[in-house]
Amino acid sequence: MPILKLILTSLSQAAMLVFGQLLLKDGMNKMHNFVWNWDCLIHQFFMNWAMQVAILLIVAGNVLWLYMLKVYPFSIIYPLTSIGFVLGMLGGMWFLGETVVWTQWMGVLLIMGGCWFIIR
Repeated sequence: MPILKLILTSLSQAAMLVFGQLLLKDGMNKMHNFVWNWDCLIHQFFMNWAMQVAILLIVAGNVLWLYMLKVYPFSIIYPLTSIGFVLGMLGGMWFLGETVVWTQWMGVLLIMGGCWFIIR
């Protein structure tokens, strides 16, 4: 199993899902009031570019996940999805201006250490 291809595929899949979720957050923040009616769904949700791109990224990330399921052992790729936690924290910090404390950085180090052990 080529390790570099596995790492790049996992990173790409996680990045698609995380960036899609960041765009969902941005799109939801731009909505005035969210209610379950057609006006809200059509005008505020589906006409929001961030929501449209988010949906495309999430679908593409899931298609890539299907490819990974076909090619790699599940016991390796499923734990590697935790890379998304790291990217999500960094995305929240960089794109949303959220504060990250030292305990979160320690958690990231533990997650990355676990990923390293899994692909060895």
